[in-house]
Amino acid sequence: MHARRFRIEWAGAGGVLVAAQPTGKEVSAHAAELAAAYNDAHNSAMMANTIRFSEADVVLHYEAMEQEGARQFFFYEGASFVGDGDVRNIAGGAAELAILIASRHAQGKGLGTRFALLLHLLAFRELALERLYVTILPENAASRRLFERIGHRVDTSPEARAYVDDERDVSMSIAKDEFEREHAAALAEVRISEA
Repeated sequence: MHARRFRIEWAGAGGVLVAAQPTGKEVSAHAAELAAAYNDAHNSAMMANTIRFSEADVVLHYEAMEQEGARQFFFYEGASFVGDGDVRNIAGGAAELAILIASRHAQGKGLGTRFALLLHLLAFRELALERLYVTILPENAASRRLFERIGHRVDTSPEARAYVDDERDVSMSIAKDEFEREHAAALAEVRISEA
């Protein structure tokens, strides 16, 4: 378990968004929602998920990711649980980022972009990373647009390609200084605290 657990809050015109590292009890409480989201046909295809998750599988997945050093977050819009994300494979000043807005009805409305911004900010400010990578299935045009809006660009370097699961995957990255320059005004409204 991480010694420091983070909570990120962004209060803006659209309300309050929170990304918080969950406890084991919180993971268990939302395991059914997450299993349903991971098993949704569209979500599963966009994540290249090849297994059907049970609630117990979700809990085990979270435990395994934490043991591997990932920083996992639950996303809330106001008091409503809306998804999860993580910063994983943290090493050498870099890491990989992944997010999921759980409900298909909530997707495509900008929540993913805003939560991705929060995780980028945490990774660069609190984890002192210098570069973040994402890998995206070629058919996942919505995720590619999301990360392009944040400032990611296609990156075919060996460092970026090391994160892909399938050679068809699109690898993208952004450096800390590019991200901070592009999003300084919006991120001034964000507060990071220890949970």
